[in-house]
Amino acid sequence: MNFNLLLSFSVIVCLLGLAFQFSKWFTSGISPRPLPSLSARVTNGIKAITTTFFSGKLINVIQSFFVDILFQKRIFTKSVLRWTTHTLIFTGFVLLFLFHALSDTITASLFSDFQPTLNPYLFLRNLFGFMVITGLALAVYRRISGKKQRLKSATADWAALILIAAIMFSGVLLEASKMSSYSTYQRMIEDYSSFSDDTEEKALEAFWVKENGLVSPHFKELPSSELVAAGREINADSCLDCHASNKTAFLSYSLASVMGPILGSGDGSSQVKIFYALHIFACLAFLCWLPFSKMFHMVSAPINLVIKNVTQDQYSGRSNSLNSQMIGLSACTHCGSCSTECSSNMFYEYFDNDFILPSEKVQYLKKIAAKQIISPEVIKKLQEGLYVCTSCDRCTTVCPSGINLKELFINARYSLLQEGPPETALLSHFSFPLALAQNFVDDHLMALKKVTDIFKSTFTTLADKTEPLTIGHDLYQANNSYSSCYSCQRCTNICPVVRSYDNPAEQLGLLPHQIMYSLGIGDLNLALSSQMIWNCSTCYLCQEHCPNNVELCDIFYGLKNKAIQTIKAGANS
Repeated sequence: MNFNLLLSFSVIVCLLGLAFQFSKWFTSGISPRPLPSLSARVTNGIKAITTTFFSGKLINVIQSFFVDILFQKRIFTKSVLRWTTHTLIFTGFVLLFLFHALSDTITASLFSDFQPTLNPYLFLRNLFGFMVITGLALAVYRRISGKKQRLKSATADWAALILIAAIMFSGVLLEASKMSSYSTYQRMIEDYSSFSDDTEEKALEAFWVKENGLVSPHFKELPSSELVAAGREINADSCLDCHASNKTAFLSYSLASVMGPILGSGDGSSQVKIFYALHIFACLAFLCWLPFSKMFHMVSAPINLVIKNVTQDQYSGRSNSLNSQMIGLSACTHCGSCSTECSSNMFYEYFDNDFILPSEKVQYLKKIAAKQIISPEVIKKLQEGLYVCTSCDRCTTVCPSGINLKELFINARYSLLQEGPPETALLSHFSFPLALAQNFVDDHLMALKKVTDIFKSTFTTLADKTEPLTIGHDLYQANNSYSSCYSCQRCTNICPVVRSYDNPAEQLGLLPHQIMYSLGIGDLNLALSSQMIWNCSTCYLCQEHCPNNVELCDIFYGLKNKAIQTIKAGANS
């Protein structure tokens, strides 16, 4: 198929993909409230850009370009090895794209004497390719050696490495096969040289066999030194103006030396065609794939880093906050830095929930923002992962793409709580202040009411008891230290939560010593109904001051887990 036709098709697909991704920045988002209109978001985005460029913040943009984008300071601070890996791949690939793929446009316009077979261009092309291949090798090493630290790796992560590797190796093999190919050499001679006799042509061919890796059917063995010397003089007169020594292309020349015996039986034309087709296919496939893959971060991550540096996370209005949220989502590279630093990742294996990890939450939040249909089971696990998040903001701090993950997770938490099933653990008063969700007060209270209603319908409180308390047989087995309680009430008297209420018995349902008493008489249901177990601040004062070493705080933890399990069991029955 015609190369120009394939290239045009790939460019069109890439441009349409980019347009689609850019449109999502201004039309999608994760929020418990209705999204602003497209016109409002575009207008506010233009205002923010205009304000930035016509203010002192332009200096911040320039600084961010050099420090965050070119130097990649955030990656360097995190890991020198990772920074080296990223720099080699990114720098080498971009330079190859600009000065090799676009050589007729960029390199030729910058250098009047440009010829791809001259130096320094021949050498630099191999140097840039070597940089990318070295970076790929380090990336594979990091993923294998750091598997435990990275926690999760997706198929798409390997796909990106494989496709880039296919581009690089097919390119190097193509150049190496051209060096060895006799048919390529013959075309070059026919186009650019003229000889007075066959002796000169044979001498030049001998020189190229000896010095430039050519595989010729006329030389089954290495030519004589005299013939090579004669060919060197002819090469200096006829070829050096447009073709440097192939040895300066150190990577391709080394491969050509290895490929020589393989090409010895033919003129090498079929190998050149095969590697050319592979290289073109890999390059054009990458071009089509770029907007729809994690590689789109090459566009979105620099923009997100500039936004973060300019705004310092203080967005001008909700529209720009949502725009920045979507740019941040598309900037995620699934590198796993946030997951390794997450203060909640110790719960990952215990909960058997991938969504405890920030990097895995982001992958599905992309789907939610795109309005893709997700199963209720996945939504429930994602909701649990969002609730376990403590909003410590360590993930945002270490993110090399500068994504504001804390704000993203808070928005997602309340968006799912509004649309999905209630999160039973919301009764814990920690869920609200730790979320730092001052902007979602009403959303939090609505979700809290749903959970409260579920608890009221599941457990019977002391106020709802119509008959006197009696000895039961529903013993609490997780921690039986409550059996040592003799109701001295020291735990209740020292409790800061109890002292914070004018009427604690009414507000908390049961006081600490009453919870121990209900467990002692075998009324587990009554203990589970108490609001006290959720309001407990875990200061451990009660446990430290108990004369009989009753482990009250530990028991409260167990009761909370038991209450959630009871509700889940009822919902699944």
